[in-house]
Amino acid sequence: MAVLIALIYFIVSHAFEANLLRDSDDDLAAIRRAYTAEVVKKTNRGVHEAKEMIDDRLLATDTADVFLLQRGTHTRIAGNLPVMTPKAGILQIRDPLPTYRSGQNNHVILGRGEFLADGLYAFVGRDMYTATMAESDVLRAFGWVLFASLLVASASGLILSRSFLRRVDAMTSTCRSIMIGRFNDRIPLKGTRNELDQLAATINDMLDRTGALMESLRQVSNDIAHDLRTPLTHLRYRLEKARLAAKNSDDYATVVDAAIADSDRLLAMFASLLRIAQLESGARKAGFEDLDLMPLLGQVSDLYKPVMDDADHPFEVRLSPCAPVRGDPQLLLQLFANLLDNAVHHTPNGARVSLMAEMDGVQPSVIVVDEGPGIPVEDRQKVFRRFFRREQSRTTPGSGLGLALVLAIADLHGAEISLLDNNPGLRVVVKFPAAA
Repeated sequence: MAVLIALIYFIVSHAFEANLLRDSDDDLAAIRRAYTAEVVKKTNRGVHEAKEMIDDRLLATDTADVFLLQRGTHTRIAGNLPVMTPKAGILQIRDPLPTYRSGQNNHVILGRGEFLADGLYAFVGRDMYTATMAESDVLRAFGWVLFASLLVASASGLILSRSFLRRVDAMTSTCRSIMIGRFNDRIPLKGTRNELDQLAATINDMLDRTGALMESLRQVSNDIAHDLRTPLTHLRYRLEKARLAAKNSDDYATVVDAAIADSDRLLAMFASLLRIAQLESGARKAGFEDLDLMPLLGQVSDLYKPVMDDADHPFEVRLSPCAPVRGDPQLLLQLFANLLDNAVHHTPNGARVSLMAEMDGVQPSVIVVDEGPGIPVEDRQKVFRRFFRREQSRTTPGSGLGLALVLAIADLHGAEISLLDNNPGLRVVVKFPAAA
């Protein structure tokens, strides 16, 4: 703002001076014309006409106009200035202040001097007092404006900085409270939707996500403890029984075989966990290729047709041509097999199971339908968690990792998986992204 004020002041000052010089040049040109006209007529009235012109100007103008017509260096012919050293061009001189200006100080005359003839000098100028006072008023007004602007800017900056620091303190306080264990605390929002509000909302979302992951980790830890306790207890019981009750090698072999089976179940459980972690890291995307779903679904239906027959499940397969999808054939085969396996093991004998493929607009969809008991709405998101089992006693076979693996494979392929009512039963829809 100071640079702007200085620039404006320079422009205003230059404009004042240019205006004064323009008026002086007009009067000087009139004096020159009056003198030159008589010279052209070859009369001796040139000086007289120039003097008359100056006298007329002094009568017709205010006291800000100054004139001088002198001969040589000592003789004033006309005007309201005392004699001066003749100089041509633009001049700034201190006004010697004639008697009618007594009591006024610091006047500066800006004007132009010119030689009308040899030894005949004319000077016309304007008193800069009024212009100087106007410049002072402008400068004083600019000073007050700058001072007021600094006050307003300082006050606004103080208010904004205090508001900003309060928000930062709130964020810091919330983070510290979370660090000491108050995980449900969140940064308060002002509702202004400014940058700090957006930052606070983003941090809160991150904390919600972190809280959900921590809760999931806690749940997984509890489920792992429950699911490992049973096979480890059986393993220890069999080994202890063999040590106390086995009488021959056949008894020992039976116990060892059972222990090996328990160990295999434990190893399969950890292998599933590692497989889910590998899928969630995206490590298998390097093997993606363009796939036709029809052969994959035909292969999985052929594998499960005998299983369905053994479990007395009517098995219906309806496959419509679908757009190709991009993915890993082995992983997709695992996804469809897990869905059919769940339909077999969690529905009563005689319940119909269907495997379908169709286009939902531009998206290929695979649907597995059963007529079993279904899944309550409140548990439909929980069943995708690791080790989640609706049967809390955990007496039936299984580890609770099947649908977690299905979700990991679907997420890797960018597919959406939905659990819907079939009335009766469950309808599982896997919708793949549209082909590029």
